[in-house]
Amino acid sequence: MTEKKIILIFGKRGSGKSYLAQKLVEREERLVIFDTLSEYQNGVVFESYEGFTEFWRKIYQHPYRLIYRPLNPDQEIDLIADLVYTLGNCCFLVEEIDCYCTAYQISESFAHVVQRGRHQNISLIGITQRPYGIHRLLTSQAKEIYVFNTNEPRDREYLRTLLGQEIEEKLNQLKQYEYIKWTDGKEGLEIGKA
Repeated sequence: MTEKKIILIFGKRGSGKSYLAQKLVEREERLVIFDTLSEYQNGVVFESYEGFTEFWRKIYQHPYRLIYRPLNPDQEIDLIADLVYTLGNCCFLVEEIDCYCTAYQISESFAHVVQRGRHQNISLIGITQRPYGIHRLLTSQAKEIYVFNTNEPRDREYLRTLLGQEIEEKLNQLKQYEYIKWTDGKEGLEIGKA
């Protein structure tokens, strides 16, 4: 991923979201993963904020792949978002992003990453099962959105509003591990496979 941008990945459990995310970050030289579901293995894993920051201070100028598995995700997301924003020049992947950027609330720390991260050379990849539940700041700033199968009526209605009526027909055509890709500034929707 050369251009620094916000990418969102939506879909129900087991649809291929995390697999696609792993493919998207394969070549990232500086990567921080906020891994609440223990989905990622390719990197140095931390469960302690102190250990994470101590290690990062030593290597932040070099390539790294850091996986942070928070014990208290709601309390620790802002700490990690502040670090990512301060140091910049990395890709920040967040699982279950709807837990930290709800439709009605987004912390100042996370908002900095979303609104100004590009100026700090930060890419953000947010993954969630429930697109309806995420903050509109994320969708307004997204450059790419990948939608895997979803059956929840409110999510489907939200996706129609966000991406247009065409998505309904394409959602009905999706097979296992397929996704619909929307790209900002590009006409139409593409179907791909994770």
